[in-house]
Amino acid sequence: MFHPISINHLSELEYKRYARHLVLDNIGDNGQKRLKAAKILFIGAGGLAACGIIYLAASGIGYLGIVDSDQVTYSNLHRQILYKDEDIGKLKVHVVRDRIKDINAQCTTHIYSCIVNENNCRDIIKNYDIVIDTTDNFQSRYVISRSCYLHNKIHIYGAVQSFEGHVSVFNYKSGPLYSDLYPNHLNLYTKKCSMLGIFGVLTGIIGMLQAVEAMKIILGIGNILSGYLLVYNLLDLSFKTIEIVPKMNFNLLNDYYTNELSNSHLINQNNLLYILNQFVVILIDVRQPEEFSKYHLSKAINIPLKNIKFRKTINFIRSYLKDKKIVVYCYDNLRSLLASQILCKNQIKHYCFTI
Repeated sequence: MFHPISINHLSELEYKRYARHLVLDNIGDNGQKRLKAAKILFIGAGGLAACGIIYLAASGIGYLGIVDSDQVTYSNLHRQILYKDEDIGKLKVHVVRDRIKDINAQCTTHIYSCIVNENNCRDIIKNYDIVIDTTDNFQSRYVISRSCYLHNKIHIYGAVQSFEGHVSVFNYKSGPLYSDLYPNHLNLYTKKCSMLGIFGVLTGIIGMLQAVEAMKIILGIGNILSGYLLVYNLLDLSFKTIEIVPKMNFNLLNDYYTNELSNSHLINQNNLLYILNQFVVILIDVRQPEEFSKYHLSKAINIPLKNIKFRKTINFIRSYLKDKKIVVYCYDNLRSLLASQILCKNQIKHYCFTI
């Protein structure tokens, strides 16, 4: 677990250190406290992560997590500026932890010497607000995308090849996902990004753009790169944005998340209308508040998916709604099914409305 730090106030030293932040209207005292309270996870500690880690630690981010299983090699050094000749053969996460301590001793660092997979990714990301994806393979990216979606984590994506880099922000306020940009049917798992050439300085540019997006999200400033892919070409110094069209994400519900929903009944629109006419019904909309505020079914209450698992929420549903028919729904079948699974585990009978 993380070591506790005080996030409610800034020390005298912090006021001196972040003086140039504090005079900015869009940051100030409250913004710097938000940076101090933020928890950011880097999955991958290579070239993309190097500059971002340095600047986020220096900027006052309070918690950084680093996931990587590799050791430092000579071929890393032309772009992965966290490492030196003396680090060859050492685990990257150990070196990064020491570098962060040198940059900002007040930044708490947690390291994970492993490769993310379907079994461990959820447990790792649950402690963080934002996941910065600096991996170099498609398999890890799909795992990260799935886990971030299922646990409502913001996923900041970056990739580089030769002289071109890509950046986007996924799962931000229910925006597009990585699988919307690269659907599974493209069979990208077979492509090995790590074997391709890369102009070293490009990784720093793209990694810094990822870090900038993370800070903007934390501070609540500027326009976020959600719904668009930013493409940077180093040779002709061009930036262009490509719109990402969201797709249905039902395919994200894999065998790991499915079970026999013994305490629920899947219903369609006709079933729902019948139940509404025959019984006292409580509709639970499991989307995020900003989605709920734009449109929801009449008389529905909003309990976001991420809150349903909490004990106080389960007790509320069990105690106050026990004499009513419960219907969970979402305009994304996956979230309503996941909510239904949680209720089933707590033996709460309900209906699950799927669209």
